[in-house]
Amino acid sequence: MMLSMFLPLFLATSFSVPTMPEAEWDDTEVVTNAVLPTARADSRVFAFLLELDATASNNVEVAFGRDADHDGGLSRGEADMLVGWDCGEWKVVDCATGDEVIEQGTEGRVTLDWRLEFNAADVPRSLSVTASGNPAFAALAANPPRFLYSPEWDTFRVVCRGMDSPNPVISGSIENIPLAIRIR
Repeated sequence: MMLSMFLPLFLATSFSVPTMPEAEWDDTEVVTNAVLPTARADSRVFAFLLELDATASNNVEVAFGRDADHDGGLSRGEADMLVGWDCGEWKVVDCATGDEVIEQGTEGRVTLDWRLEFNAADVPRSLSVTASGNPAFAALAANPPRFLYSPEWDTFRVVCRGMDSPNPVISGSIENIPLAIRIR
């Protein structure tokens, strides 16, 4: 007889973006900022899901960073990492250097599923990214760079642009790695 016990992710902190407002100006840009929950000392996973109606003419960017001036918004200078859809391509940007990693995307209702595991020193150990179920960003996953996560992050900014509304849904969590116990 084998007994298995799985301790669920009750130690996770989650985040999401409420429905984006309608664009007020002809440039179609809409911006919102939200609080990123504080990571627990035993957190080891940063995960998020970005779902949108992707077209060759729209854009959704999610930037993560620390609101250093405490104005409630994440300015370009405060962002460390940007992930998003930009006119037919997925991208990840190191905001400090401007370096981008690009993956070709497909149009339609798409999802980017991101899971980064890091160690007790907050150094990335492994990255798993899928774009609509297909592996993505293999170069980043092979050797996840430090800019992909910081426990100092407290804010994220979402920017949407384009003539076609992307209808984004963004959610995520900062969590511990679940514990599984098997007794034989």
